[in-house]
Amino acid sequence: MRVPEITRVPNALSYIEGACNLRGHVLPIIDGRARFNMEKKEKNENNRVLVIDVNGKATGIIVDRVSEVIRVNASDIEEPPQIVKNANADYLNGIVKLDNGNRLIMLLDIVKAVSGDGETRTQTMEKDISGDRFPKNSNASSSNAAVDEQLVSFLLGKEEYAIGIMQVKEIIRVPDIMKVPNCEAYVDGVVSIRNRLLPLINLRTYFGMEPKAITDQTRVLVVDMGGFTAGMIVDKVSEVIRVPADMILPPPRFSAQSGEQLKGVAKLNGGKRLIMLLDSSKIMSADAYRMISGLNDAPQESEGGKSTEKQITDEEQLVAFKIDNEEYGIKIKDVQEINRMTEITKVPRAPYHIDGIVNLRGNIIPVLDLRKLFGLSAKAMTDATRIIIVDSAGEKPE
Repeated sequence: MRVPEITRVPNALSYIEGACNLRGHVLPIIDGRARFNMEKKEKNENNRVLVIDVNGKATGIIVDRVSEVIRVNASDIEEPPQIVKNANADYLNGIVKLDNGNRLIMLLDIVKAVSGDGETRTQTMEKDISGDRFPKNSNASSSNAAVDEQLVSFLLGKEEYAIGIMQVKEIIRVPDIMKVPNCEAYVDGVVSIRNRLLPLINLRTYFGMEPKAITDQTRVLVVDMGGFTAGMIVDKVSEVIRVPADMILPPPRFSAQSGEQLKGVAKLNGGKRLIMLLDSSKIMSADAYRMISGLNDAPQESEGGKSTEKQITDEEQLVAFKIDNEEYGIKIKDVQEINRMTEITKVPRAPYHIDGIVNLRGNIIPVLDLRKLFGLSAKAMTDATRIIIVDSAGEKPE
């Protein structure tokens, strides 16, 4: 949900932002940045509160923004590097590698991440201000969960639509699209997702709206269409929202003329916010899907790796480098390669000298800053800055 008005709680832990009212119940709020010892940042319209279940207690955690809901294969999740696991980061369950390793997502054990070293005090504070368990008439209770609708909402122009979260398999950025001739006008083409062809439906075209150029906010919802999967291009994904069933009204009668794609209208904020609920199974015909799915998958390119045989001489060979005004060296047999600086993914609460992790051709590698390790002052990166990939007892810290 959006960040509400928060009431400060005296003598709380430093990362406890306070408490707020959630549908008549008090919800403790944790500042995610403070919890991970990150620099404080002013709240803006992108900030959200994730309401999570921590040992049966409702707890909110403030994040900078929610990017998407995504489904990943177990094979895409790797164990964190050992040096990171040993660095008081036991709340890190794994690293998710997507887009051939170009995108890394840190998978949290949310109970440990939220509780951590202050677990006892946090639970005491939660018990004091929010009660032992979810209240029976709370939105998080099993009785209400059965009658509530959990939706993924999105925008098309100024209008807000939604699809049930159980029908949304994942949300991705718009990839390269291959055009398909003689398709329905609303089908932009197909894309290859994990070696499967996925037809893309442009909802703007589908609803007769003016076309709009793809922006950084444009997303593709990968949706179960009832017997097959397709992608739907939307202007912007808003949020994941839980709506009580009694706030969802039947669709207007005229919607039946458009194929009954609209299965209801959620009326929120006293009617000031209307969300149109789509029936994903009524959007694309099975015949249209069969025509597209009959295409063969495009051949995939394979990258050939080069192996370099090291020449070992009687002399000791070193890789020499400079830090400040001093010169250091590493035995060349321990050096895997030398690279230019690349984008580093930060690891929250890692030791001071660990800058984060990077992807190196499918391997997750921790990055050590030797200036920090040696207690030297920080220095801006330049064109001369390099990363040395070294072999450390079978591991590859940089």
